[in-house]
Amino acid sequence: MTEATITQPKKVEETQAKLAYEVSFPEPQTHLFQVKLQVLGWENDTLKIQFPVWTPGSYLVREYARHIQQLTAYNSEDNQPLSQEKQSKNTWLINSETTNSITIEYQVYANELTVRTNHLDATHGYFNGAALFFDVPDLENSPIEVKIVPPAAHWKVTTSLPSVEGKINTYLAADFDTLVDSPFEIGTHQVYDFQVLDKPHQLAIWGQGNANPEPIIQDIKKIVVTEAKIYKELPYDHYIFLLHQAGSGFGGLEHKNCCSLIYPRFGFRATDKYNRFMQLVAHEFFHLWNIKRIRPKALEAFDYSQENYTTALWFAEGTTSYYDALIPMRAGIYNARTCLDNLGKDITRFLKTPGRKVQPLAESSFDAWIKLYRRDGNSDNNQISYYLKGELVSLLLDLLIRSRHNNHRSMDDVLLALWEQFGKPEIGYTDEQLKSVLESVAESDLTPFLETYLYTTEELPLADYLQRFGLQLSSIEDDDPIPDLGLRVATENGATKIKFVDADSPAGLAGIDAGDELLAMDGIRVNAEQLLDRSKDYQPGDTVQLTVFHQDELLTHTLTFAPPQPDRYHISSIEEPSEAQKELLFGWLGVTTV
Repeated sequence: MTEATITQPKKVEETQAKLAYEVSFPEPQTHLFQVKLQVLGWENDTLKIQFPVWTPGSYLVREYARHIQQLTAYNSEDNQPLSQEKQSKNTWLINSETTNSITIEYQVYANELTVRTNHLDATHGYFNGAALFFDVPDLENSPIEVKIVPPAAHWKVTTSLPSVEGKINTYLAADFDTLVDSPFEIGTHQVYDFQVLDKPHQLAIWGQGNANPEPIIQDIKKIVVTEAKIYKELPYDHYIFLLHQAGSGFGGLEHKNCCSLIYPRFGFRATDKYNRFMQLVAHEFFHLWNIKRIRPKALEAFDYSQENYTTALWFAEGTTSYYDALIPMRAGIYNARTCLDNLGKDITRFLKTPGRKVQPLAESSFDAWIKLYRRDGNSDNNQISYYLKGELVSLLLDLLIRSRHNNHRSMDDVLLALWEQFGKPEIGYTDEQLKSVLESVAESDLTPFLETYLYTTEELPLADYLQRFGLQLSSIEDDDPIPDLGLRVATENGATKIKFVDADSPAGLAGIDAGDELLAMDGIRVNAEQLLDRSKDYQPGDTVQLTVFHQDELLTHTLTFAPPQPDRYHISSIEEPSEAQKELLFGWLGVTTV
């Protein structure tokens, strides 16, 4: 594999767009993007511009407008200033009585390295459309030109937008939705070209680290082929994987023709960490079907000015999370044992989250805007991730369908049916339509199942469903079991901080709060590293005194140790599976025992 300079998406003819952006950053070390918007042929006395508050795929109002500074507007023909009025936190009105050609200039501070924000420094510029560009409500369906002015000649531009014929570093978005869906990476990153199923792909890598493009590309190819088999096609002409190697951070953001990935810079050598990265790739690539094209009715048309509520993120994200465990196994990147180990880790997280008994799955999806991305010390007590529980509900649905149809049907058929009915025409589905497709594939009434596991907090029958496939779910305790106090601690600026308290645990019942500073155990100083070891000296039912600073007040609480909690959960084969169980397991994972 040789490093490529860059192969851009197919070019388009020059277009006299009504909207044109120019993005420059002559001093990237200041973290300031200089943005210029030209609105041509405007015929009204007032121009309204509105900055998005969120970006699709990340369901939190992020208030991107807080990074805007020094906004000015003027007549493009004579450079005379135009009066403006800020109407709300993210909306401006420009007086355009004297002109039909308007230029708006502003700066955007960009120093947040995530897949959903903007980052600019001396090495690169990365931005998402929703975090950099204004929406002009009356021109949302108009084509938009974007010209990039890099600070140095050797900086290159990578984006999924097609370039405009005859214009250097200029690209065309069909409309504002497309602009939001097309992030830019600009700088000295490495770009590698490869083909999969006769279509061009690119891997763009920014940042120093130990990512080796050769094996990554080979495994990406396997993932692309494996996922394309489910949907019977690749619905794009060109696809880009943007990878940021960073000091910290983990995540991805899906787009129709590309995805952005961020991963620890030295997380690619160890097998378990590399496998986790390939799961991330599988997850974000899977989204180009499930959520970017197969999406809930509430997300069929985006309202960038406020929350867009849906109860179906359990399927959009949870089902995708289920498949990100399966896809690398199907692709031959890891084996069935590793796949089950990964599912076991997720089951462990689920069963060790008290909030599963408080928040139903559909509510978790609906409340994403105020809960999932706004975690605090009580989050694990009052909420459950729609990624996590959605994954496990999808697992149950897959096992249910497979067991009833002897592996001749599965969730693969659900996804293909959704693709044909909703994805290709890009028509949003309702909850009832999703239920109908699930039932048509399962050939059974799923009302009791969906009502129970989407709208109540009843425990998931994971062990029962796995048993049908000759598998058992076992709880594993430490070799040296530790009686439970129900709290998690960490060292923070030299202090032992209590980060979480299980509301129904000894610590929770005693009144200890997340945020308290732990000082002593039975009168003797204890820190985060010593707490578990010291707890081994006690038995369930023993009492202990914990001394803490609570809002600078010295308090001592008496707690009674509870029995040890399982350390983790493990999926393994039962001792003597039947032939029917072996056949079901083989149809699911390609093995008869694990």
